[in-house]
Amino acid sequence: MTYRCTYDDSQPESLISGYNQNQDIEVAQEVIYDFFIEIVKQWTPDAVLSEFDNLFFLINSEENEEINHALNRIVFDNSEITFVNTIKRVCYILINNWYINRNYTAIRDLLTKIDEIQEQDFYSDSQLVNRLRQWLINFVKSNNYQEIRQCALQTGRSWSSRYTSYLLVSQYVNPQNSIEQQELARNLSKQLKDKYKFDLAMYIVRQESPSYKSLKKPKNPTQLGDDVINLIKKTLSSQRIFSHTRQAELFLEKTKCLTYSEFKAQLPNYLMLQENDVNLTKILREKLCRKLETLYETHHKEQVEKGIIIRTCNRLIEFLTTEDGSTPSSIFLLLNTHGNPLTLVTILLKLILICSASRTYLEVCIAKLIQYYQNYEENQCQSFIRFLEVFNLVFTIFTENVQYHLVKVDDDEVSGPLSNLDAYRLFCQTKGLDLRGRNLTGIKLTSTDLREANLRDTNLSGINLIQADLRLANLSKANLSEAILNEAQLLIANLSHANLTDSSLIGADLRRANLQDATLVRTCLTSALLNFANLRHANLAQANLMATRLDYANLSEANLNHTNLQYSNLSHSHFKNANLSCANLKGVNLRNADLTGADLSYADLRGADLSGANFSQANLHGANLGKTDCRYANFSQANLNHANLNHANLEFVNLTEADLSYTVLRHGNFYQAQLGKANLYHADLTRTDLSHADFREANLCFCLIRHAKLTRTYFNGTNLQGANLFGSNLMDARIQDAKFGNNSGLSDSIKRSLNLKAK
Repeated sequence: MTYRCTYDDSQPESLISGYNQNQDIEVAQEVIYDFFIEIVKQWTPDAVLSEFDNLFFLINSEENEEINHALNRIVFDNSEITFVNTIKRVCYILINNWYINRNYTAIRDLLTKIDEIQEQDFYSDSQLVNRLRQWLINFVKSNNYQEIRQCALQTGRSWSSRYTSYLLVSQYVNPQNSIEQQELARNLSKQLKDKYKFDLAMYIVRQESPSYKSLKKPKNPTQLGDDVINLIKKTLSSQRIFSHTRQAELFLEKTKCLTYSEFKAQLPNYLMLQENDVNLTKILREKLCRKLETLYETHHKEQVEKGIIIRTCNRLIEFLTTEDGSTPSSIFLLLNTHGNPLTLVTILLKLILICSASRTYLEVCIAKLIQYYQNYEENQCQSFIRFLEVFNLVFTIFTENVQYHLVKVDDDEVSGPLSNLDAYRLFCQTKGLDLRGRNLTGIKLTSTDLREANLRDTNLSGINLIQADLRLANLSKANLSEAILNEAQLLIANLSHANLTDSSLIGADLRRANLQDATLVRTCLTSALLNFANLRHANLAQANLMATRLDYANLSEANLNHTNLQYSNLSHSHFKNANLSCANLKGVNLRNADLTGADLSYADLRGADLSGANFSQANLHGANLGKTDCRYANFSQANLNHANLNHANLEFVNLTEADLSYTVLRHGNFYQAQLGKANLYHADLTRTDLSHADFREANLCFCLIRHAKLTRTYFNGTNLQGANLFGSNLMDARIQDAKFGNNSGLSDSIKRSLNLKAK
């Protein structure tokens, strides 16, 4: 693009006519700032960009002659730094407003317009416009502009770009930066931290879900690999003995009346942790004590107060990170090279827990360390990167509005903070309104926003919470008996050990909720969403879950005796060792579900989709599986005696060593089914398709196999004594070492042709 601009500046005074010659340059800048603050809120982004182009490229605003005079005054003053500060702040004014309104396209268009300056051919008869042109080129090449680009686009090829949230801190704490630049940097830093916080929470939820892991590997937002789960578990496990938050509260309470000298004497004991390397601990304590001895000695006899605590914590943060503001401190190098990064991070955390006002200063120091190390290749500073990752992780767990809990899933494990961590799963939720232990019996809170509220141990019996928003709420051990929660939002809520007896949750959203060990006796959950929910050990006896979504849910060892699950979606769910006796499962979707060892005695499964489900060692005594789709299901070693499988589709099913005695299997389809060593004593297989089925060493004594299709059916070593084979053509079967005797339905000609003798 070529610009040709003709402008007469032979008499500079004419350029600023109508403008007070003595007016301060700062006033000229304010005129420009106010103009763009006004139009960015009222005009379309395209119109704003056009005006930006006219003013800063040509000094030719078509809408406001006053800002033309203002910019002329700045250029005429020949102060390039004033111009840079002006255009820089205007850029931040526009970017910040567009960022707040999520108009990211306008931000990219602005930067593209500025980037293209160097590529444009430009001619002007005006000395001032040519000067402006050169300043623009210099600006595009400057660190000031690159800072704008990095902040606005959050880009960077270096490994350090992963930690931009800290690098932005120096921008919003620098009083020399404009208000707009500070606000944009603060908002962007918060956005990046919130994204990390959310991604970490979702990673943990998915990583700890066996159902999700079977689908795909969740994305890990850290650089710690799969070890991050065990690191969090270990940290939380130690919290059961050493609660950092509680320790901080006790320390502040204990020292509030001490002198500053006495406060410093107590500080090392509060900060120090047990470390495997005793020598390292000793060195750290000695250096820390020496640092504290000479710190603010003139205040030794004064009573400790907030101001001196802040300054002390800031000095210790420097001591542990960067004392000169540019290079790592000696103690940082010692701990980061020879120690566990968790030790250093925990000490920093404990400082922030007694002095939250030092949090920003700590992040400034972390930013300075990043700036120092970013000159190195990533493979040259792995120990520092690991420190950053552990720092990110620990501060997210203990200082953000997300709570992480360890939930025990293996009751056989010995209790203790450092017992087998595989026996525990992580559960996370955000913090909200604290209503713990309150008695809210009978209160009506219809449509109330209780997101992230802490309602642990709260009495909510009989409460009306229709359509209430309880997403991420903590309702652990709450009493919700006879409560009305129809259409309530309980996404990722914690309802472990809660009492929901006789409550109503019709249409409620309980996706990914934790209902482990909850009591839901006679609870109404019709049409509710319980996808990926944890209902392990829950008591759902006589509950109504008709048309409920329970796909990928965990109901292992749950009690669903006499529960109504008719037409529910239970695909990929876990019912290992669950009690489903006498349950109504008509028309349910149990595709690929795990029911290993489950009790389904006398359950009604008519018309259910059981394809691919695992019923290994399950008890289906007396169950009704009429017209079910059992293709590829696994019933090995299952108890199906006296069950009804009339018209069931059992293609490719595994019934190896299953007990099918007295089972009704009329009109079923057993194509290529595996029934090796199965017990079909007195079973009824009338008019069943048994083609290509394998009955090797199975017991079919006194079995009814009338008018059955036996094409390439395998009866190798099968016991067929007393079986009724009327209308079935054994000539189509594969028979070797089978036992016959007292059979009915076999003509003499078939016996002769097969050379069979009663044994």
